[in-house]
Amino acid sequence: MTPVIRAARPSGPHNQAEQAYRQVRELLLAGQFQPGDRLNEVDLSESLGMSRTPVREALRRLQSDGLVTPTGRGVVVAALSTEDLRHALDLQGALETLAAELAAARQRDGQLPPAEIDALHRAAEEVEQRGAAGDVLGVWRANLSFHQRIAELSGNPLLVESLGRIWARFAVVSLHNLRRRRHLGPDHPGHPGHRALVAAIAAGEPETAALAAREHGRIGRTHYLASLTEGRTEASADTEVARRA
Repeated sequence: MTPVIRAARPSGPHNQAEQAYRQVRELLLAGQFQPGDRLNEVDLSESLGMSRTPVREALRRLQSDGLVTPTGRGVVVAALSTEDLRHALDLQGALETLAAELAAARQRDGQLPPAEIDALHRAAEEVEQRGAAGDVLGVWRANLSFHQRIAELSGNPLLVESLGRIWARFAVVSLHNLRRRRHLGPDHPGHPGHRALVAAIAAGEPETAALAAREHGRIGRTHYLASLTEGRTEASADTEVARRA
């Protein structure tokens, strides 16, 4: 069932298409739909309070973003294979390494206000706090916010945009799987990687920041793929328990 969206009616076909795109995208990134779910054009039009034309245009844009996939009967929420995830993780790691290097270079050159570095420290602490509380979804969101902040500190808008597209594709898959996990697991990576990364950026050391980001990405990549497997295993166990009950 499509969630009800309450919003002011935008005027003009272009504005309506943009509004439809933003709202459906927000629902996808919030995990309201699962990979493989069919997005019904009529239902979305009714929920958004607009005609099918802007909704259809929005779905085309979401398809170009890689968030939905066309089928013979409309579109479905995109699912990523393990191979797709590995490719995306490789690219994400390279871009996040570059972001850390650029952020540290800007700090070295005196281009980052102290408040920005303080905010980065707080973002890293938020990940730790969520982890200590065993908040699976909270850790995911706080970790994403931490890396988004580094990307913004890079000062490269194209880098921010590229990473945003990758993070968006992960969100659809990650939130669905993470909601099925009951705990972070003993293999959850600690946070020295974040601390080392923040320290290198704060010290204005680009090479050190790049090395820290690369190592952090390597560990995170391994953990992420393992977490998806664990989520599926826990979900299967729950299903079996329910079947026997």
